[in-house]
Amino acid sequence: MTFIIREAREEDVLKIQHFISKAGVSLETVPNGWEPYILAEDTMESIVATAALQVIPTNAYLIRSLVVDSEQVSGSFLIKMLETTIQYAREKGAKCVYFIVKQGGDMMESLGFTLLSKEDIPKELKQLNEVKDYLKKGYPVYCLQEVGDK
Repeated sequence: MTFIIREAREEDVLKIQHFISKAGVSLETVPNGWEPYILAEDTMESIVATAALQVIPTNAYLIRSLVVDSEQVSGSFLIKMLETTIQYAREKGAKCVYFIVKQGGDMMESLGFTLLSKEDIPKELKQLNEVKDYLKKGYPVYCLQEVGDK
């Protein structure tokens, strides 16, 4: 099946909210509006994946709301969606892209992400309410820096 990954538009708001709700994610925990979202659609223009980028001071972005319809897309598509989201953040000027996941592992490192220790997590990230909740739960925080910044 063919999928198109693109920036969200204003008319996508309800479709994004419906897709995220259908996946069982509370809308209270995701960014509002359409501006931060990238989405993937099938040929029928049904959303099969979303990702949002939240601006963090110091030229960084946090990947949020990476939601994928696992019945429609494969694990390799998840990687493609993540890579496209990272590229989009880079085009916006990101020096670092953060990603918080329930479980880390080899996939994150294979994409170039580095696991951050609690001490290395920047205060700008720690201060975000949604990030505080993840840190309390012990979720790992990863950072992907520009090649020259490591």
